[in-house]
Amino acid sequence: MDKRIIKASGCLVLATDTGRILMQQRGAEANHPRTWCFFGGKSYKGERPIQTLKRELEEEIGMIPDMEKIIPVHQYTSGDKKFVYNTFVVLVQEEFLPVLNNESDGYAWIKVNNWPRPLHPGVKNQLFNKEFIKKVQTVIESNVSGILN
Repeated sequence: MDKRIIKASGCLVLATDTGRILMQQRGAEANHPRTWCFFGGKSYKGERPIQTLKRELEEEIGMIPDMEKIIPVHQYTSGDKKFVYNTFVVLVQEEFLPVLNNESDGYAWIKVNNWPRPLHPGVKNQLFNKEFIKKVQTVIESNVSGILN
């Protein structure tokens, strides 16, 4: 019996000056090609979730942005307990231009609830989960002033 657990981390990068979130469009060669998702990926052995997050951001956007805060908002565990995905909101002061690697075909800074389509199935499950969205809205309301709606 295989007891390995696949762990991964991803994030919504939130620019506090605009209230918009950075998302990526997966490349044509990725599983779930050309779907929109969060930046992130699988953990290396022994890596902590935030270490994974920072490494994946550097790989996928060409840098580790100047983060004001990293806020954990959700942990998904699959029914068979073999996959764990940690989702964070990463606060940055302002929007920036990512330098994408070959895993992505594009990016967009988007307003909450104006999600691009098609969404990656895992991201879709999170974004249409009332508890998840409530946590994200709380983070936004606590850190972005006067620009929502």
